[in-house]
Amino acid sequence: MMIESAIKVLWDGDSMLAVEKPAGLSTQSPPGNDSLESRLRTQLSGRSDYFAVVHRLDRPVSGVVLIALRKRVAKLLSEQFATRKVDKHYLAVVEGNIEPVEQLWTDYLRKVPNQPRAERVTENDPDAKFAETRVEVVRYCSKLDRTLVRLFPHTGRMHQLRIQSALRGHRILGDSLYDNHDSDEDTIVSENRESDLTRASAGLPSPNQTRIMLHAESITFHHPKSGVRVTVQCPADELQQIV
Repeated sequence: MMIESAIKVLWDGDSMLAVEKPAGLSTQSPPGNDSLESRLRTQLSGRSDYFAVVHRLDRPVSGVVLIALRKRVAKLLSEQFATRKVDKHYLAVVEGNIEPVEQLWTDYLRKVPNQPRAERVTENDPDAKFAETRVEVVRYCSKLDRTLVRLFPHTGRMHQLRIQSALRGHRILGDSLYDNHDSDEDTIVSENRESDLTRASAGLPSPNQTRIMLHAESITFHHPKSGVRVTVQCPADELQQIV
């Protein structure tokens, strides 16, 4: 019998928490399946009658996630996300050498109908959503031909960081859903994609997507009660060490 690991609490704000989601664990999943939400409900049993995951990270992504323990707190935090008052930054290891200058990636993306992935489209597509990410290079490893970058998404589109990296020929290390070999094409194709898509559509974890080198390193928001600006850090030592 597998013993579920306890979820690390990074910050406790009384009516809300910031926790660290491990890679390979879904943020939420159908009843009976292991997830960040199910583990926390057990771990925090008796603390609050209300529990809400305010935002999500993809299953193979690790990092900080906000949890609301009051309905009003969940509403106020959701409003901050909707009005782009929450700042997030991610650490990623990508393939290839990115020029060491600050960049701004802009694309129009849409969710592919009936599939758990995104694709790039033109501005005129009826489902197009604008996506923007600021990119800072931390360092490049010439021996391994990979770059450590910080990504600052200004929008929150599906798989935004993953597809924007791949479209520019810098796939996030370990990401089999988006592959950079066809980076000139709007749709990024992976050799493992069909397996990933089939399992994801059924609500099952993908064996190919246990871990990708993308980590939610920091989140900044206004505390729903005090209004004070709060920053929660979630260091990513593993990513720092492999570049």
